[in-house]
Amino acid sequence: MATSEHHSTSFSKVIDFYRGQTIFITGATGFIGKVLLEKLLRTCPEIERIYVLMRSNRDGTISPSQRLADLLASKAFTFSEKTLPLKKVTHVTGDMTAPGLGLSQSDRQLLRDQVSVIFHVAATVKFHGPLNKFVKQNVLGTESIMKLALEMKRLQSVIYVSTAYANCNLLEIEEKVYPLSTGTAQQMIDQIMEENSDQTPLEGDPKLLGRPNSYTLSKSIAENLIREKYWNKLPVLICRPSIVTHSYCEPTPGWCDNINNLAGVLLLGYVGITRTMECNCDYQADIIPVDFVANSLIVSGWYAAQQYQAYNNCSSTTRMEVVHISSGIHNPITWGQITDLCRDYALKKPTTKQIRPMAKNPINARNPLGKINHLLVKFFSQLLFAYIFDFILLITRKERFMVKVTHKMHIAHDVIQHFSKRQWIFRADNYRHILNQLETNDRKLFLSDILRINWPDYCDNVVTGMRRYMLNEDDSTIEAAKKRSLLLNIIYGTIEGILYLTVFGMLLFIVHSQIV
Repeated sequence: MATSEHHSTSFSKVIDFYRGQTIFITGATGFIGKVLLEKLLRTCPEIERIYVLMRSNRDGTISPSQRLADLLASKAFTFSEKTLPLKKVTHVTGDMTAPGLGLSQSDRQLLRDQVSVIFHVAATVKFHGPLNKFVKQNVLGTESIMKLALEMKRLQSVIYVSTAYANCNLLEIEEKVYPLSTGTAQQMIDQIMEENSDQTPLEGDPKLLGRPNSYTLSKSIAENLIREKYWNKLPVLICRPSIVTHSYCEPTPGWCDNINNLAGVLLLGYVGITRTMECNCDYQADIIPVDFVANSLIVSGWYAAQQYQAYNNCSSTTRMEVVHISSGIHNPITWGQITDLCRDYALKKPTTKQIRPMAKNPINARNPLGKINHLLVKFFSQLLFAYIFDFILLITRKERFMVKVTHKMHIAHDVIQHFSKRQWIFRADNYRHILNQLETNDRKLFLSDILRINWPDYCDNVVTGMRRYMLNEDDSTIEAAKKRSLLLNIIYGTIEGILYLTVFGMLLFIVHSQIV
């Protein structure tokens, strides 16, 4: 599959826009941020400079400058046939949770004077936790970005990355900001911060306003804050990706270094740890490849500047608020289809790190017995298996890991199942409108038209990506992996057969004893 870097860069409105621009990115070390940064460097090399907000790691042992060096040395930046202008990337030391982003006066002045485009991608990757912590990171941090943007002399566009599930209390969601049901965003912020509770609200808690977790509510609050306080002052556009997964073709097909949520569940299923996932197999899995998200953000940055200029010049009376970056409306794939496709390709390209045979299919939540089946498999085939596996590692004096991995997997399942057992309609008319404004060359350079995705090819790429970039296996090991997979199937099938025969024999013995 060809990547967009092979296309001619002539007659590109988008590249012309970014020529000479100075960009500020938050969340550059994250999954989306990393692909966004690589794409900008590769496709828009005449960008003046890119500043990335960077803090020390949590225990303070890795400095911001070292974290930037580690970022630029990561695998995502090694696939391009071109030499990337990495020297154009500079870090500014700061923290999304600190007042004023924790910027020094000199760095703040530097950003004020130079930055013309902002991509605010940073957000906590966890879904559950105390609301005040999510407000501090995802809402107050966003306000700090907006306040800084107001001071920027050359600013042309601001892209805020939210989530398509910010309003998942609704079933059909349009590309607009939905008001909070309890008042303004500021009132909600004040209430949450005043309570300062360390309790994590669970699904069904009235505090979440119909959302399943703190993350989705915090994103909705942030959107409302932008709409209420900064919409008329800044060239801001809110972008809402759905479930972000492996790349389609950039920086290389199937690339992923993120083990959170769905990507992690797929990986654990690939090695045989995941045995059950509760979902409605006929419902849409609104997934979107990470490179489609990055390309959409870049194009949206260009469009936000054009529409704000037109609005200020009175040549347009309306402004777009939100764009959905999702697949469901225009090119849907169901949970059943994606799990079946990934399993089919995984059987053709197994991994040498496989622990036991892959599960046959997910548990269909629409089946009346599905919930019982899911809980039984979860306990016996996942949790009990994990303890037995770690006990074997203990007596053989090897490092135990299975119980820890299984507990993390269950947490990820709990997050995902809210979305895999339900279905939403995300209207995407705004992004279709943006695509229609692009020249043919820009559509190829910044591939983001969901109609271009071939799902079987994509699932093939996902499996390849898991082998190469998450498990670090060369394709030359596929034949050895197939032999291992066959052996595991024989061993596992034999053990299962013995267990079934044992249980059947015990039942026969009990029945015979009762008769006698």
